[in-house]
Amino acid sequence: MTGNGWSAGRRARRAGQWAPRRPRMVGPGLGLGAALLVAGCGLVFVMTVQSRPLIAVPLFLVAIVVGATPMCVREGPWALALALCLMFLLVVASLGVGQAVLNWRGEETPATVTKILHVERSAGAGERYHCTLRLPNGRTKYLTDRDACGASTRVGDRVHVYVDPYNRVDFPNAMAPWPWLTPPVVGTALGVLTVTAAVTASQAMRSWRRTR
Repeated sequence: MTGNGWSAGRRARRAGQWAPRRPRMVGPGLGLGAALLVAGCGLVFVMTVQSRPLIAVPLFLVAIVVGATPMCVREGPWALALALCLMFLLVVASLGVGQAVLNWRGEETPATVTKILHVERSAGAGERYHCTLRLPNGRTKYLTDRDACGASTRVGDRVHVYVDPYNRVDFPNAMAPWPWLTPPVVGTALGVLTVTAAVTASQAMRSWRRTR
């Protein structure tokens, strides 16, 4: 057991000595890995946020931690740029993809309000309501849009929402998605942010190496 522990420690030290000497390889690899992890967590979140929140919410928090880590590990403009890039990537992956799918193949459908939950807000933040909806196919969805779920909403009311007929997007929209937010636009944004994350991570690694 001691020999195995000693061997693992030597491997870790060798990896730590090897990484700063090869910033062109390690930097882009770290940036690409972080970008894929953050984007993946964002996609899982938008697909499971209502049906499996015990999976979606922890993954979303992991993505936030990974996105903010560069600012905590290393100060400087490149670390800040990488963190901002990863956070924008999370927003695009979690919200942009869902809106793009609804814009591409979303269908407007009537739904019945079956339950209303009043969420207490602090002073100045305004009140918020969560509505449980039953779709014509029997599925249950949740809505927090203030225009369709507010103080005047009552159980039994009929509202119109936009849903994904294939049930890949796990939350409905009370309003029509933005027409310009199409899958090609979101896909291009994800690609550009992923490449930018790899480039900024490489520059951050080089900056860290020069200061050592």
